[in-house]
Amino acid sequence: MPDKMTPLSVRMSAEDMAMLSALKIPDAVTPSEKIRSLVRTAHRQQQGRSDYAEALRVEEDRIAPLLHRVRALEASHRVHSELLVHLLGWLPDMMATAMSSLERFEKEDGAEKAAENLAKTEAAVAKRIFGLMLTVLQFSLTPKTHCYREEAITARLPEILEIAGLLEAKPAKETSTRKRTTKGKGNKS
Repeated sequence: MPDKMTPLSVRMSAEDMAMLSALKIPDAVTPSEKIRSLVRTAHRQQQGRSDYAEALRVEEDRIAPLLHRVRALEASHRVHSELLVHLLGWLPDMMATAMSSLERFEKEDGAEKAAENLAKTEAAVAKRIFGLMLTVLQFSLTPKTHCYREEAITARLPEILEIAGLLEAKPAKETSTRKRTTKGKGNKS
């Protein structure tokens, strides 16, 4: 049996009504359909803060129109940027990670462990940032195959290599994690 619909009366200014009419929402044409869709979206966004999978779904839905538009334009112009598509795919994961971990940590431990919980969130976010950095550096090995224009990757590469050289010459404070990850990879640590 379908849910019983409850009538709702809403007063809107002419400007708000014009915005609602101009709003493009998939599968929502009438003002009532659009309002129902907006309420569902807002509810999912609020619920998604504590659950990674739901937060990821919300963020993927948010970026989907842009990703779809980029892919359609690429197809029509017979070009492709792995860099751009990868970044647009990475953004929802990054946002979902930050939102869900922070929300989960706040609920689990309360205010007394805020600094520790923020550090856990920072570590989760840093893991994803460095993963993206490694991917972009891998793209720089053969930039022509990964972006529309090679310069998108190669233009800043000299600066990055300079910074990498400085880090190699004078590494940041050694930690047990860093020592563990460098052993056995051809380094003399």
